[in-house]
Amino acid sequence: MRFFSYRDRPVHLGPYPLERLTRADMADLSLLAPMQALSFDDPDPESLKHAMARYIGMFDLVRDGSVNPLPGEVSDDPLLRAEHLKAAGYYFDATMMAVGRLPASAMLAAPIRNPMVAAIGEELAQSQPKSFAAGMDMILADVMDSARTVHGPIDHHTDVILILVEYPRDPQAGEPGCDWIVGTQAQRAAVLSAQTAVLLSTYLRMLGHAARAHSATCSDLDLGKLAVACGLAHPDGSNPYVGRRYGLAAVSTTFAMSPDQPLAPPAAQQRWKSHGPAWWLGKGTRKSALNREGFKDREFRKGAYPFEDLKRVDVPTTFIDHERVPRFPKRADFFARSLFGDLGKTVQDAAKGGNYVLKSPIGACARRALGALLLLQFGEARGPVAASTADPSRNADNLKAASYYMGVDAVGLCKVPEWAYYSHDAGGNVMPAYHRNGVNLLLDQGHETMEGASGDDWIAVAQSMRAYLRFSMLGGIIGEQIRRLGYSARVHSVLDGDVLQPPLLLLSGLGEVSRIGEVILNPYLGPRLKSGTVTTDLPMAYDKPIDFGLQTFCQNCNKCARECPSGAISAGPKLMYNGYEIWKSDAEKCTRYRITNAAGAMC
Repeated sequence: MRFFSYRDRPVHLGPYPLERLTRADMADLSLLAPMQALSFDDPDPESLKHAMARYIGMFDLVRDGSVNPLPGEVSDDPLLRAEHLKAAGYYFDATMMAVGRLPASAMLAAPIRNPMVAAIGEELAQSQPKSFAAGMDMILADVMDSARTVHGPIDHHTDVILILVEYPRDPQAGEPGCDWIVGTQAQRAAVLSAQTAVLLSTYLRMLGHAARAHSATCSDLDLGKLAVACGLAHPDGSNPYVGRRYGLAAVSTTFAMSPDQPLAPPAAQQRWKSHGPAWWLGKGTRKSALNREGFKDREFRKGAYPFEDLKRVDVPTTFIDHERVPRFPKRADFFARSLFGDLGKTVQDAAKGGNYVLKSPIGACARRALGALLLLQFGEARGPVAASTADPSRNADNLKAASYYMGVDAVGLCKVPEWAYYSHDAGGNVMPAYHRNGVNLLLDQGHETMEGASGDDWIAVAQSMRAYLRFSMLGGIIGEQIRRLGYSARVHSVLDGDVLQPPLLLLSGLGEVSRIGEVILNPYLGPRLKSGTVTTDLPMAYDKPIDFGLQTFCQNCNKCARECPSGAISAGPKLMYNGYEIWKSDAEKCTRYRITNAAGAMC
């Protein structure tokens, strides 16, 4: 429930009213207990901790790297610098952000190291992915450079950025779908905060400044002491808004910023200002006492949106002639065709190296992290089939609850038809339809930036890369969990996938075909989403398609066709195209615009 808008709230202030807290001088950090490494071990072989461990291991592997020898043009104002980095952290899903000087007392006498890093590094060195993604060679070279970086002393680092990620509510006893997630709060927060830290450290190095990420499993710094020094926690470890229910990560850097002050003691806080009526009702902030705890009144398996209220149908609202839908090779993808010169030399030159992403450093740093996670997309079963997976309905509940718990915005399950697979892989080899089931995940790109996008803007590519990376991590964790249950699983991401996702979103009830063309429009998120799919043979109960009246709406509304900056959206009627009924957009015109956009980055 929300009574007030937060549309005028500066992004760098974040969802919580931290600016209302009373600040004080630095506390004595030497009195605090030293940081201990967080363990991802668990006696339960089906705990989600084990799947998350590989992902935080990969983030720990690429936490440092080469610094761009040509520094970017950035403001010299330390306050603007701090605000920019905080805003970037919030954009990449941090709950709270803070900036401070790096105190010598926060240096760990014995750095914490993740024991999984060496093995993951060896896997990375031996991997040979096949992908038509532009600039894949550069991405993997950067990832390998980060993986081979020797993590020496950081005595020359002067400043620190602190990232806090809060816990959702704990699963209730006997709650359906929570078999895998009980007792994983600290690990969840650790891997999510580590992702943000790696992104910000990569971003700073791209701008020409030394930076290293520090996580709960691999750190040169005491994160608890930094939380006190930067004003995110009291000396007892409690945060004024989330208590002790949070995880931390940090970035140390040579990039000078204006520091935040430590918190005043609880007795000195002006509670009426920080926790009074404005906090109760959410005046000027996204978070309030009313909505602070996610899933407070909903089961995790149901998600944040009331999908159970939607009308379900046996067949999609778009006609599909299953027998006549052809399969196409990956080479037919328009972004792949642009690299091969099919769209002309101008488009080919603009596509080289993924320049349409590199134009935006915020988007480029996320794409580099995507390259690191590419290794973790594939895998066969880790062991025998778990007895707990015999019930398809229970599996469906566990898949959905785990996905929503980790941060996915919508989940749909469906059977994967053979025609949803590409016919040939990136190497030109015939590709079989190898999995029969699909777990389809949607990530919200965020209304705050989506409402500011025009097509000719510099935020569109960052929106896309943020959501794609989010899926690669969250979908990858789900895929790894499935493998640990005794089934093979394949993550299909923006960098490399073997299936066409729009028909799977349609079949799994995540939306309907819209006038935009190949875009599936969700009733709650609209078109401001990015998707990803995990295919597997794990038995699961399927979701039915939905009907929320979009076909009639789109038939009578041409607004998107009028507003499309590339003119690629059709204003005409539906057509039968490749065996299914859609409003056929001009994919070539759309691709040309996104790759060669001179007034922005993509669209």
